[in-house]
Amino acid sequence: MSKTYRLSFLGISFITLTILGYILTGSCEFLLNHFWFTSGLLLLILLSLIDQPHFSKDSNIFINAITAGISLLIVDDNNRDFIFWVFLSIISYLTISSYALLWLRQKSLGLENKFIRLIARVNREIGKPETLFSSFFIWGVYKQFGTGNNQFNGLLLFWAIFIILNIPSLAKSIEDLFAIGKDKSNKLALGQIFGVQSKNTFLIRLYDSSERIVNTRIFDFVEFKYSTDKKVRKGLLLDTYLLNQQQWVKVLSNNEIEKIFDKNIFENHKSDVVYRINNIPENDYLKRFIGIVTENSTIFKIRFIYNSKIKVSEGQLLEVSIQGQKVLYQIIEGITKIEQLENKNQTGIIVGEAIQLGTWDTEKFQFEQFGWVPEVNSPIYLSSSIEDTAIEENEFTIGNIPNTNYPVILNKETAITHHTAILGITGSGKSVFTRNLIKQIISDNTKVIIIDLTGEYKDKIDDINPIITDASAQKAFDAIEIIGKEKAKFQNNWNLPLIAAQEKIIKTEFYNSIKLFLEGDESQSIFELPDISNNSSVLDYTKWFFLTLFKTAKTKKSFGKRVCVVLEEAHTVIPELNSMGVSDFASKASVNTISQIALQGRKYNIGFFVVAQRTANVSKTVLTQCNSIIAFQELDKTSSDFLSNYMGPEFVKILPNLKFRQAIAVGKAFKSSVPMIFEVPKIIEPEVDIEEIAEEE
Repeated sequence: MSKTYRLSFLGISFITLTILGYILTGSCEFLLNHFWFTSGLLLLILLSLIDQPHFSKDSNIFINAITAGISLLIVDDNNRDFIFWVFLSIISYLTISSYALLWLRQKSLGLENKFIRLIARVNREIGKPETLFSSFFIWGVYKQFGTGNNQFNGLLLFWAIFIILNIPSLAKSIEDLFAIGKDKSNKLALGQIFGVQSKNTFLIRLYDSSERIVNTRIFDFVEFKYSTDKKVRKGLLLDTYLLNQQQWVKVLSNNEIEKIFDKNIFENHKSDVVYRINNIPENDYLKRFIGIVTENSTIFKIRFIYNSKIKVSEGQLLEVSIQGQKVLYQIIEGITKIEQLENKNQTGIIVGEAIQLGTWDTEKFQFEQFGWVPEVNSPIYLSSSIEDTAIEENEFTIGNIPNTNYPVILNKETAITHHTAILGITGSGKSVFTRNLIKQIISDNTKVIIIDLTGEYKDKIDDINPIITDASAQKAFDAIEIIGKEKAKFQNNWNLPLIAAQEKIIKTEFYNSIKLFLEGDESQSIFELPDISNNSSVLDYTKWFFLTLFKTAKTKKSFGKRVCVVLEEAHTVIPELNSMGVSDFASKASVNTISQIALQGRKYNIGFFVVAQRTANVSKTVLTQCNSIIAFQELDKTSSDFLSNYMGPEFVKILPNLKFRQAIAVGKAFKSSVPMIFEVPKIIEPEVDIEEIAEEE
């Protein structure tokens, strides 16, 4: 209810009560020394018409209690009976408890503990003007006039009319009726502004008209003149609420909405009255609008209230204007929440969370961190498309941010020399992605050696040959067997010249094969194990290969080539040392050799792609040297704990929910300083001829 109407009914109520008192008593003495008049004035006028429409806080109860206590001072000693002292005790309790609650309460009532909620709600019932001062008024009338007379009956009737008809609510209804009457020629008037949440968000109380309430829909466009700045604004209805038996809506107004309309729609505007716009120019605003920023947002992560017709999901890219800059965020979480309104009123909302990727640098084609937070109630939109990017020769687009054309760009050289881990459970798209990545990094200057003990790559990649020929593999293995038998003896009985000669054979066979591959025309090769069952010899065979490869890189600079070693099913090649037994000397020697390459390989232009399902079973010495991570769906806690050091707990929570061909990229090889959820394009691989493979076996 507006101030004008409130003051008008204040005057009418005061005059009515005064005239009634004069008629019943025959004089005006009651104005100064009758308790019933003082309590009635406070009840019927000051508090019910001014305070009660906004009554909700502990401070109101404290003020009511103090006011009531002062009014009790008018009662003379002769009338201070048992009821007087009961009233005084209640007033004392309300004063002390409400003042204590002012100091104790730190959050909204719904979030406080049960004891505080109980005390606050009891106080609000007792401390209401219609409860407190009605008791005073009736007791005062009884003490002054007794019962069964015209004075008592007349004042009781006045009180009953005021309380039963709910004069404050009636006053508001009359006000709304007049307001609607003034706009009766314009049925598009919805209601009036009664609150402002920020410079661009307004709260509108709808007129008590069933037609208007029914026809008011979320995402309607409206126009209004704000009385504070006299500016005509366009807005969008975001949400509707039922509060204290009144319907009200939230309206967002900003420049983006203003751009939809060429001019003002209505000629005459009553200040703060909101009008619905029927004829809307063609626009895509509702196809882009997602919601508004809410409290507890930070530079790194924003929280927003979802108010949109658009379906969104994890990984969606959003944009927010901050200080004139378009800053991009990626959705990582959605939370349902109950928002506490007034008294017991609640409403359900969805709060989203999004991590900042930053501003998009159109020259470098990368995200740059932005160092500030958006204002509360800032509108959030789906990101718009960008122009196609022209990447450099040494770069490769491994995918895009979901539902956008924002590319996720990988630097091939950095990905190799600084090592990259590709992680994910079976069926997440990890292996197909890796094979496609291998195709992209192959060049005249880059050679790929795939360590695949499963045989999968040989079936998937056409015309790939072993890096070690069958003849060289047999010679090397025979030498390893001889060394193994010799070292099975007591150390004092070792034939050292024989061991040295066999080691030379192994190094020579491996070196010649590696040299032939690096200097040859083939760009990729596969490292296979000979058909042997001695597990110890298998591990020695692998160890000698990596020793020779590393020495070739150090002494011959890999013959001018960059070498990428792909460790497929890495747990079979570099298992975690903690998972080995004390006697697994061969395994530990092999892992230590590969770890040495991981630590020093960057100097000699040799690096790894570590491909694994779980981090728990893979050597952490090697994994921690991977400066870039591409993580597909992961379910186990060990992987989550390890990856949280790279991408933070927010993104780790996302890993179990990633869809097929979705992954999180983070690290030195990418054009972003923060993790990104991206989508791998669909990759078609040639089908494997099962019958042909069976015949070959």
